Amino acid sequence: MIRGNGFILRPLRISDSGGYWETMQDKETIKGLMSVPYSFEKAKKEIKEDIKEMKEKGSEYFTIVVKGKYAGYVVLQYQNWDRKSSEGRMHICIHPDFRGKGLATKVWKEILKYGFSKKKLEKVFAQCKASNKAMIKVIKNCGFKKVKTHKVEGIKKILWVKKK
Repeated sequence: MIRGNGFILRPLRISDSGGYWETMQDKETIKGLMSVPYSFEKAKKEIKEDIKEMKEKGSEYFTIVVKGKYAGYVVLQYQNWDRKSSEGRMHICIHPDFRGKGLATKVWKEILKYGFSKKKLEKVFAQCKASNKAMIKVIKNCGFKKVKTHKVEGIKKILWVKKK
């Protein structure tokens, strides 16, 4: 568990399925992601797969909790799921009720500290759609530098890196 300024990060649980499902049904979330679950059962299945990935590949999925409520999730993974790698990658998704309050920036800064100190990462990558202005702002506020703009499955994306 990681305690931040106004939030707690704890390991993902099956009981987070409801908050996850709500977040995945939001129009802004849908615009920012490549795909979202089409049913609550599919959302629950994704959570189960993420928990399995945590055990098998060393990925860390944290639920963001604010005042006892599901506020989103953040993921820290080794690059290419290689536990020996000194490189990682991050993902985040904030529940609509908690957006626009600086939460994503605070959470990412905390996860970066965790990744550089506890995981001994030297570099962390992030990627977002080029159209996702809010995420670009978070990434820049966390000190990431643009690596390149490219297309993934026909969608324009930006790859970023932050070095220790």
